[in-house]
Amino acid sequence: MRRPAAFSLIVGVALIVAAAPAALGAIGDLDHTFGGDGVVRTHVSDAEDDGYSVAIQPDGKIVVAGEAGVGGNSRMAIVRYDTDGSLDTSFGGGDGNVKINFTPSNDFAYSVRIQADGKIVLAGAAGYFEHDSRFALARLTSDGSLDSTFGYDGKVTTNLTPSYDYANGMALQPNGKIVAVGDVSAGPDNGKIAVLRYRTDGSLDPKFSGDGIVRADPTRTYDDGLAVGVEADGQIVVAGGAGFDGPNERFVALAYQRDGSLDPSFGGDGMVFTDVTPDADAPFGLAIQADGMIVVAGGAALGNDTDPKFAVVRYQRDGSLDPAFRGDGTVVTNFTPFDDGAYSVALDPDGNIVAAGLAGNNGPAPRFAVARYLTNGTLDDTFGGDGKVTTDISPHFDSAWSVATQTDGSIVCSGVAGAGGRHPALSVVRYHA
Repeated sequence: MRRPAAFSLIVGVALIVAAAPAALGAIGDLDHTFGGDGVVRTHVSDAEDDGYSVAIQPDGKIVVAGEAGVGGNSRMAIVRYDTDGSLDTSFGGGDGNVKINFTPSNDFAYSVRIQADGKIVLAGAAGYFEHDSRFALARLTSDGSLDSTFGYDGKVTTNLTPSYDYANGMALQPNGKIVAVGDVSAGPDNGKIAVLRYRTDGSLDPKFSGDGIVRADPTRTYDDGLAVGVEADGQIVVAGGAGFDGPNERFVALAYQRDGSLDPSFGGDGMVFTDVTPDADAPFGLAIQADGMIVVAGGAALGNDTDPKFAVVRYQRDGSLDPAFRGDGTVVTNFTPFDDGAYSVALDPDGNIVAAGLAGNNGPAPRFAVARYLTNGTLDDTFGGDGKVTTDISPHFDSAWSVATQTDGSIVCSGVAGAGGRHPALSVVRYHA
């Protein structure tokens, strides 16, 4: 279970429940003030569209970035919604979405962030599936037009090797610099983790390791750089998979100082490995608490003959597992007898941990899955009755790829609904907090 790399009766019922007052929604219920039934599906292309990353603007508008036209000459896709789930007609020329073309091949955004000035930053891949794929960034102004002050006409690509290079995660520093993490020489070339820092104009930052680029090879096999966050003091924290696709893939967390060197105060050499289970484990999301604690979420026991689960790990500032989090710093959560896993993690205003992903892959009904944990790592039984909620949007493959929380604690997930069906849609779901 990996994140993809570029993957009439019902209507009547929805109308009836949509008429109920929003206040009647229990914690974890779908928010019927959002799209009428809590779910919004958007077709950006004539093929599959995926929402890989979601961010909330200060005004409450929801920005989703991903891929339009999965499977053939896809494009970066960005969609913005008003707070009620309707498409924001002030964005993208009136239809609420923007598609960005980098190459004749496949381009996509895996991460989106909102700058303090309202500009929207995207990071992902240009030319994916091609041997010359590269890191791709774009920046949009608040109305959805490409920002001409960033790179070349709003777009930046960085080619690190002659093989597969792409960004999986991105974070913004308080000074506006952009930190992207991903894979270099991926595929058959024993990929490595790469961290790149860009200045606000899109140029690589020479104050970061001399050329703006740092590579790490934790296992000397295939390692994934999957998520990144920035501490208040400027320390950069990366989460990844060490030993990708091997029998004992595990979480790896790396901490970098502001100059790009590994931070020896973190795990002794800047690097910490965590085996959540004896099988393959991989992280996909990262969030940093106000106290500097690092929360990482992903999948545990990803082997074919095991029962994959949500996995959440919390580290202290020095890289040690936090004993106040379920006793050993780790927690696993099962939704179904099939494959379950978290792809994203966020913190709500009360400090609770929200992980979102997929429940029931390889089963009859893959669907959105959300778990909420208290600060001590126990499931919050006020959320959905047992701390877990699943949402079945279509008869086909549905999955949440990203999660964000609003200022009132409402939970917003983006992903795909109906993959494998006739017209899979970029989908957004909102739950009562």
